[in-house]
Amino acid sequence: MLLTAERELPPPTVATLLEGGAQLPKVQLIDKMGQHFNTPDLSGKFSLLFFGFTHCPDICPLTLNVLANMHNDWATPTIAVPEVVFISVDHTRDDPSTITNYLENFNSTFQGLSGSLEALDPLLKSLGVLVHTQHQPGEQFYTVTHNPTIYVISPEQKLIAVFSPPHEAKTIASDFLSIRQHYFKSKVGHSKQPTS
Repeated sequence: MLLTAERELPPPTVATLLEGGAQLPKVQLIDKMGQHFNTPDLSGKFSLLFFGFTHCPDICPLTLNVLANMHNDWATPTIAVPEVVFISVDHTRDDPSTITNYLENFNSTFQGLSGSLEALDPLLKSLGVLVHTQHQPGEQFYTVTHNPTIYVISPEQKLIAVFSPPHEAKTIASDFLSIRQHYFKSKVGHSKQPTS
C-alpha cells in the first residue's frame, strides 16, 4: 500500500503510464518447473513482463541483464522489487529446463514461462506484442523477431505502464516507484468517485 509517509515522486522519466489499465486475458502457460501457470497467478504483486527466446543473440540477454541489475541493486527495502517474468515466444526450443538454465545466468528468482503461439496469442494481442519467426532456407537455425518492450503489470493483472528501449536499470527502478505511487493514488481517487 501507498503510505502517507512516502514522499511525492515525480512522473516517470522513461516509462509510459497507461491510465485505467488493460486487463490481461486469462491464459494458461507452463512455468520453468513444468507446472501450469495462469495469468491470474500474477495477482497480488507488481510484475515486469518481457517476451523473448533463449537463443536470442542480443536483445534478450541485454534486457535480462538490465533487469537483473535492477533486482540486485534494489535500494528501497520497504517496497518489494517487482517480479520479473520472462515469457518465451519460441515454444519449439524453449522447454522448462532450457528456460530455467537460461535464467540462472541472470537471476534464479526470475519467473520463466512458455506456451504454444496458440496459447500465447490472446496475451500477445492484448499487449500488442509482435512476433515473427525468420527461417533461413536450407538452415536449421532460425531467429525470432519480437518487441523489446517491458510491460508493467499491476496486482490486478492490468497493464499499467510500458518501458521502451533502451533500458537502464536505475531508470527502471526509479520509474517503477513512480508508477507504483501513481497506481495507488489512482486507486484511491477512483474509490472516491460516485458509483452512480
